[in-house]
Amino acid sequence: DMRLGDVLGRQFSKPIAVGNDVEVAALGEFIYGAGRGFNNFVCVFVGTGIGSGIVQNGRIYTGLTGTAGEVGHMTVQAGGRLCGCGSRGCLEAYASRTAITKAIMAEIHHGRSSIVAEDAAFQLKQGETIIRSGLLAHAIESNDELVIEIVTEAADYLGYGLASIMNFYNPEAIILGGGVIEAIDLLFERAVHRARITALSASAQKTKILRAKLGDFSGVVGAAYLGAEAAGYHFP
Repeated sequence: DMRLGDVLGRQFSKPIAVGNDVEVAALGEFIYGAGRGFNNFVCVFVGTGIGSGIVQNGRIYTGLTGTAGEVGHMTVQAGGRLCGCGSRGCLEAYASRTAITKAIMAEIHHGRSSIVAEDAAFQLKQGETIIRSGLLAHAIESNDELVIEIVTEAADYLGYGLASIMNFYNPEAIILGGGVIEAIDLLFERAVHRARITALSASAQKTKILRAKLGDFSGVVGAAYLGAEAAGYHFP
């Protein structure tokens, strides 16, 4: 293991801050985005994978070894699909854009039709590993039965994960971000619905579930904040 911040600090003789991408995105949302006004919330970003950042008492919570908030690797299906981490049944293996792509392409391979088939095959041949969120959104707007089915299933699994967060952590808010959430209303709305009806009522009744506001800038804002803090600047 290497303490990268210490190594870079010695190399450049400057204060260095190092943060996980989703954790700094959560910090950005806390400062200027959907997290303003909340002291305890969880950010969940759905993209190629699923990552999260926890804000506790106004600070990023990283846990004992810096791995707190690995929501994408909570088990939602015992013995289920193989995840990139090597385990089986992780949320990421069911609700990430990678998982959605694999499920759609598997069904197309077995003879099901979809308007994304030609474009998706072209994208994958060009070296891309996932179907773009905009193409998925277009398919849903065009009432593509296969894409709606797969995205709905992914949203349900995401909702189960959000319900677990509410039951375990009982945060003031859960903030959802990432390209898939931004582009696909069905995924967001279905996941929120599934979370609400699955979580304990005492856990779910006051927790707000919101979309992130800053888009790609959330990580930039959070990283700038960390860097400024490392340099000794204290924000009001």
